[in-house]
Amino acid sequence: MDYAQFALVLLTGLQVGAIYVLIALGLTLIFGTLGFVNFAHGALFMIGAYLAWLIATHYAFWLAFLVVPAVLFLLGAIMERGLMQFFYRRAHTDQILVTFGLALVVQELMRWIFGGTAKPFSPPDWAVVPVNIGIGYYPPWRLVIIGVTLAVVTLLYLLLRFTNFGLVVRAGMRDPEMVTLLGVNVPRRFTVVFGLGALLAGLAGVVGGPTTAVNPDVGIAMLVPSFLVVVIGGMGNIGGAILAGLLLGEAISLAVLFYPPLSQIIIYVVAAVVLVWRPRGLLGIKGVMEK
Repeated sequence: MDYAQFALVLLTGLQVGAIYVLIALGLTLIFGTLGFVNFAHGALFMIGAYLAWLIATHYAFWLAFLVVPAVLFLLGAIMERGLMQFFYRRAHTDQILVTFGLALVVQELMRWIFGGTAKPFSPPDWAVVPVNIGIGYYPPWRLVIIGVTLAVVTLLYLLLRFTNFGLVVRAGMRDPEMVTLLGVNVPRRFTVVFGLGALLAGLAGVVGGPTTAVNPDVGIAMLVPSFLVVVIGGMGNIGGAILAGLLLGEAISLAVLFYPPLSQIIIYVVAAVVLVWRPRGLLGIKGVMEK
């Protein structure tokens, strides 16, 4: 294998990791801000993929980039106000049970509406034919996924670091009671955070739908590696989620290259090695997941 082929393999790993990062960012943002474990996050990805498929099939693909994130933001806010807020002070096991149950309900609802077979979901025509990127031919849509993820990570960092909203969210993560006493409507901010997390899952569904099977089981299938990304990176740490997502993406891509059967379990091998070495995760806060 020459350098160009190996570089293409690494680029594919970057694209796979980019999808995990997009989904895991929402999970991490919600856990880091609200301390809430949302196992319905994969179902939000699935809803985003189905909505994008419907819009792309009947209208235009570019429209999905506008409509799907907006719809998922609203859906996330409704979920937070209607159900999730009542479980903030409950044990994580209760949160997992209720959100996983909700995910199963959504999964079967989608199966009832759309059937159990995968829907053919192709990227736009201009993104189908591979183009020469200097090291070989590569599908443009996979480059779009990487670009979208990079843009989202940058915008999220700027939002949390340099805006009043981000300041309140970070303060609420540390001491929500004190922020409330200062006159800030923390519950409203947290509703926005939950909606933002759902928005990210929906956006992941738009860009990731053409590269994954759009069927009722895709939510659960994407939830497991995405949750591992959150755990490996460090619960609630956005930088850790980005690092872990890229690590798992590259691990899968390299496993496919050198020993394909290993690609089915490599994420669990990486998770075991990292957590044995560092139980808090790569960039986790000291004391989290440690005795």
